Amino acid sequence: MSRNEIAVVVLEYNRHKRLQLILERLTEQDIGQDRFRVVVVDNGSAEPLRPVVDDYASKLSIEYLRIEKPVSRGKARNCGIEAVREPAVLILDGDTLPDRDLVRRHLEVLADPDVAVSLGSRRERRVRSLTTPVPLDHDSPTTFAALHEQAERDLRVPDIDQPVIQANFRRIGYFFFYSHNIAVRTDIAKAAGGFNEELVGWGLEDLEFGFRIREVLSGGQTMKWSPQAGSVHVPHLRDFVRNFGDLKSNQEKLHQSYKSFHWEGHKFATPLLECLRIMMIEELTEALPHDAVLPELPEIERWVGDVESGDSWLLGIGRVAGWRGIAPQLRSSLVDWRDPAVPSFCGTQFLHQDNTFRNVINLDVWRALPWHHVSEALGEARRVSQFPIFVATAAHDANVAGLESSPGLDRSVPRFVEDAEWLAAAVRDFGLACETTRTAEAVAVRVLPVGY
Repeated sequence: MSRNEIAVVVLEYNRHKRLQLILERLTEQDIGQDRFRVVVVDNGSAEPLRPVVDDYASKLSIEYLRIEKPVSRGKARNCGIEAVREPAVLILDGDTLPDRDLVRRHLEVLADPDVAVSLGSRRERRVRSLTTPVPLDHDSPTTFAALHEQAERDLRVPDIDQPVIQANFRRIGYFFFYSHNIAVRTDIAKAAGGFNEELVGWGLEDLEFGFRIREVLSGGQTMKWSPQAGSVHVPHLRDFVRNFGDLKSNQEKLHQSYKSFHWEGHKFATPLLECLRIMMIEELTEALPHDAVLPELPEIERWVGDVESGDSWLLGIGRVAGWRGIAPQLRSSLVDWRDPAVPSFCGTQFLHQDNTFRNVINLDVWRALPWHHVSEALGEARRVSQFPIFVATAAHDANVAGLESSPGLDRSVPRFVEDAEWLAAAVRDFGLACETTRTAEAVAVRVLPVGY
């Protein structure tokens, strides 16, 4: 049984000098060396990192784990986590230089039994101020030095500091789960299953791990943003073209495995707006009866026309009656997002080729989205289908009564009618043709192909 309070897992590959910087800083921590242990994971470096580790064997309680051939970051980190015997694990990337009080700061946060995860910060320093930051004149925020200081802030700032994000951190903390500096209770990390080893290259393996951690938290356990637990990003060049390719590939893997709106891609939404979309949809689905079924819309179905298995997507907030020609794997229900067998999409990304479908039928989902995402949903529906169809129903109005603060622009017009009319006008203003139909229960807007 380890007497240490926390293990510091450092993942490194090839960079001997960088590892030396990190280990030296760990010897300078402002708490006793008997309170933490270091685990260095060498992810298949061409020249093993053991000589660097051996140099610190008398200064740190340190363990060296060698992986002979490079593996995914997730698999390498899991190797380190499996070696942890301490109650908590602090995960550091090999390009993260810890502040001299980092370990203590994380331990102070984790001293609260309700905190399961402490998200530390990381500044983007230049080489010249990597170890000896120069004090800046904060009275003049327009100076070159002051502007540089702003550019060196943690990349999650200011989004993570927004009051709406902090108030909803139990939902969206995983979105900021950057593994370069993060402390987790060991039992929680292992209960969540560790990092996803199938995600290769750069991006999302940490957020996905954070998402699964969120799902195993219970009894009031939380994630906490701990900017005082600081570190510095050791400067190095990045291959953004390759990184973007890795990110896109990993996002598509998560899209396929989760089939959930949490991992739908977006091309233009800001991180804050994307967080708001996710939080809004979760809040909405929790407020609705899980077993509620949207009534059949026979007149709308007849207007849409016959659908054949495999030629149409149906997107609903809940389960939808009718539309029997649409295959189960193409019937999306947001309230079922925890069931991986049921698609639960907003429609902002489809992993299909252009013109795969005849119809994408969006039943009220678009009405729950920020307008920015409605534009994305329309663009994706136009890409993958011949006819994007947006339906607004009276049943949805009844379901969300009391959830929304705005009564609408014209109280004399039913909300579902007003929303559909507004969308149709926006489509025409956009230069596209559309046609509509209205029943007592719903209004449908069908966007027509150019030249149709």
